[in-house]
Parts: sequence; C-alpha cells; structure tokens
Amino acid sequence: MKKKAIVFVIVLTSVSLVGIVFTQLFWVKKSLDLKSEQFDNSVRIAIKSVLNQFMDMKNDSVFQQKLLLISCRKPKLDVTDVIPPRLLDSLLTEEFICMGLGGSYYYGLYDRSIGRFVAGRYPDNEQQLLESPYQFSVASLFRPGDYYLSIFFSGKSGLVLRQMEGWLLLSVFFLIILIISFIWVAYTIFRQKRLSEMKTDFINNLTHEFKTPIATSSLAAEMLLRPEISDEKDKVKKYAGVILDENLRLQNHVEQVLQVALLEKGQQQYKFRRANIHQLVSSAIDSFSLIIKEKNVDISISLDADRYIAVADRAHILNVFHNLIDNAIKYSHGRPVIQISTWNTKNHIVIRVSDKGIGISPQHQKDIFKNLFRVPMGNIHDARGFGLGLYYVKTVVNHHNGRIEVKSELGKGSSFDIYLPFNEEKLKV
Repeated sequence: MKKKAIVFVIVLTSVSLVGIVFTQLFWVKKSLDLKSEQFDNSVRIAIKSVLNQFMDMKNDSVFQQKLLLISCRKPKLDVTDVIPPRLLDSLLTEEFICMGLGGSYYYGLYDRSIGRFVAGRYPDNEQQLLESPYQFSVASLFRPGDYYLSIFFSGKSGLVLRQMEGWLLLSVFFLIILIISFIWVAYTIFRQKRLSEMKTDFINNLTHEFKTPIATSSLAAEMLLRPEISDEKDKVKKYAGVILDENLRLQNHVEQVLQVALLEKGQQQYKFRRANIHQLVSSAIDSFSLIIKEKNVDISISLDADRYIAVADRAHILNVFHNLIDNAIKYSHGRPVIQISTWNTKNHIVIRVSDKGIGISPQHQKDIFKNLFRVPMGNIHDARGFGLGLYYVKTVVNHHNGRIEVKSELGKGSSFDIYLPFNEEKLKV
C-alpha cells in the first residue's frame, strides 16, 4: 500500500474515532442530565409526600385540639407548632430513604421575606439553602409569613455519578480499548510499511552486492577461455585469482546473511572458551591488511587492558571486531583514521573502535542496531551494505552478557565501546 493511501486511511479512521468518542461523550452527558432530572423529581416527590403528611396531620382533629391548647398559652402560633422540627427531620429521612436518595443533605425552614431560619439542620450552609433549587412553600400549612422549606444536597453530582458508575466505567473501558487498539494498529501499519521498505532496500543491496562479483567472475572466466590467454601463465594466474577473490566475496556475503538468519531463529550456536581478546583484535586488524595498505588507512592501536582473557566465542567475537573495523573504513571520507583501544573496568574488558568518518545523526543512533536498518547516506553511494552488521554485533554482544554503546557526531566520526564481561561462569568444565 502506498504511503498516501495509508495516511488517508489513518486520517479517515482518526476522524471516525474522534466522532465515536464525541458521540459517546454526548450520550453520556445526556444520560447524566436525565439522571440529574430524575434525581430532582425524586426530591420533589419526597418533599411533596412530607408536606402532604403534614397536611393530613393538620386536618386531624386530635392535632387541631393540640394546636388549640398551644394557642391558649401563646399570643399566636409559630410555624414550628404546625411543622414540628423533630417530626420534619424524621419524615424527610424516611422519604429520602424510600426514594433511594442517599448521601448527606441539609434542610431548613425559613421566612423568605426576611431570610430568617426557624428550624432545620444547616451547619454553616444557610447561603446554599437560600440558593438551592429545591424550594417548597408551606403556605398551605401555615400563614401568615412567607415560609419555605429548602433542601440542599452536598455532592449531588457525585450521587448522580454513583448511580451510573457501572455504565460509565464500562463506556470508559471500551473507549480506552478502542483508542489503544487504534494506536496499536496505526503503529503496526507504519512499522510494517517501514519493514517492507527496509526489506526492499535489503534485496536491492543484496542484488547489487551479488551482481558485481558474479559479473567480475564471468568476465575473468571469459578471458580464461580465450585461446591467446591459455599460453600466458601470468594472466591465467591473475584471472584465476580474480575468480577466487570474487568467489570468496560471494561466500562472505552468503555467510553473513545465513548467520543473521540463524540469529533471528535463535539457532546460532556459541562455543564459549577462554579467549585472548587482544589477540582477536590483532587478528581482525590483520585481515584488513591489504585494504589498510590500499586505502592508506591511519590506524592506531592501544591495547592497555591488564586483564584481556575472557570466556567468549572466538569466531563470533572476531566477526564483531571485523564488522566494526569494516564500518570504520567504509564510512570515512578520504583517508580513514581509526583508533582501537582497550581498558578494564571492574568486571569488563572494554574494546573501543573509533573513527573520524561521516558520523551518525542523533535521530538514527537509536536504530542502527536494528535488523536491516541502514542510515540514509544522502549523496554517498559507494558505501553499500545489507543493514546486518551492527545488528549482528549487538546480538552477539548481548549473548555474551555484554553491552555496546555508541557516541557519534555528524562529520566528526563515531565511537563504539563494547563492554565484554569475563564470563567465567560460562566456561564448560
């Protein structure tokens, strides 16, 4: 799939996902509003029931007789005579429980004309009661005076949310799953696209690297088949050497690909033995002797580690050094300048391979050890590779319980430090 098509699909899906999220939020808001309205209706029903009970009590002959006795002792009745505070508190509690209205609440009976409270339970909540939406006139029970019964629920929003918490949590859970799934799918698509591009680049490089030695060998073989060449031993030897060199080059390419394939499958075998790391470094350098002479490589060696015997797989560690030195030569402008040094830490021998080459940009340093990854080279076309070398290096070093660190700056060069533990515990007795 082309990049534009992928971007279009991702954008379209993102818009759809945002639409789903906003739609879900809209319906959640609607549900909360409905629950809040139901809560308000329940409060009103409960208060109406309380006031109706007081109305029935007022019309009761026994209660009227009681009020008559009170009026004999007082110049006029108070609202608290008609609506006894204790009974009011009891009836409110009973009705709220009946309507399923939990949580803490405050109430007050007050004269609206002067703002004076005469009964209720309202510790420092007078202002909230005066502004409460739950205001009920008691004029049908007591006159004169502009008396109202006010109810205030502290944390009403929390009460409403608790009534819906199951559905809300379920909605949030599914939204989170949907968003995470979308991000994961988008990441996977871009990752697969990138892997596909890397594999295509790998195949192109592989074709180039194989095509060159095959063409060179074919040309040398054609020269050997010419009659005038068969009598010239020097030329026969020369062309035979070319065929042998190109064949070894092909063999090395195939071996490198096969080794990484085995690493990917976890089938690579390691033979741990005591190894002289300084000797392996020297062997790796010797294998580049012709290239060092041909390219006039400036190479300096400082093997200063006092402890240089470690338990390791000699062949793999030698390949590690070979890859790092090869990269240092390959990715240098003009005359390559390479420094190889060793030293000890408490539990490691450290091998540093540094160069003054083209360097690696910070954004690519985190990816250089990934399989098939190649740093974009811009206008440099002569430094080709498969993107396998540093992945192989990292895998082998990790298998030895070591680590590799890179420091690099564009235009100033790179430095690779391998921290190789002594690994005595890996030695097979």
